[in-house]
Amino acid sequence: MGRKGSRYTLKEKLACISLVEQGITPNAVGTQYNIKGEQIQQWVQRYHKDGEAGLKRAWPHRYPTELKLEIVQKYLTRHTSYPQLAREYQIPNVAVIYQWVTRYTSGKSLETTREKNDMRDGRKTTQLERIEIAQWVIANDLDYVGAIKKFNVSYGQAYTWVRKFKRDGSMGLEDRRGKAKEDHGQLTENEKLMLENKRLQARVMRLSTELAVREKIQELERRNVLKQKNIKLLKNSHKK
Repeated sequence: MGRKGSRYTLKEKLACISLVEQGITPNAVGTQYNIKGEQIQQWVQRYHKDGEAGLKRAWPHRYPTELKLEIVQKYLTRHTSYPQLAREYQIPNVAVIYQWVTRYTSGKSLETTREKNDMRDGRKTTQLERIEIAQWVIANDLDYVGAIKKFNVSYGQAYTWVRKFKRDGSMGLEDRRGKAKEDHGQLTENEKLMLENKRLQARVMRLSTELAVREKIQELERRNVLKQKNIKLLKNSHKK
């Protein structure tokens, strides 16, 4: 083996898996055959889960921008490792996720060339809309994926607006292209009140959701405790 950049056959993958099952570590096998240990570990996991079919699966070479964002945000907010995410989303190469995280944290877009032609990757907006979207993202713990779906804008737009809004407030979201508008980018009092109302509504909705989740978890915990008690009583009754 050791063919850098090439695809490995089913026979070669099975040979590596066999060595691991004999007690040799994935890194040691990888060193011997010039394959990354993480790659071999993924083959082992797929084989144990789906058998040989898991090693034959055709993996996609393009991933939707929304999926990339979801994975990146899960890595950043939940401290999940690259291998764990690769297993969860069935991505064959952990380096792909690393590249997405690097692009995201450097402020670059995750969209592909093909996706740039998609209307959901961007649209014209007013200053009022940009402020509303930025406030919504902030109120919802930087949920860019949710903003993309809710407001039909791109990740790049939402990310830029949030960054500018945090730095310069509503003035940072003025449209300075071309001639100045009649209102010079200034919001009326009614518009300010409307934005504040929407911001508070988004926060209340998020807090309500968090409360509902906590209550559900507590209910499940209570049921589990009750179940354990019933099992214990049943065992004691059998002993008698």
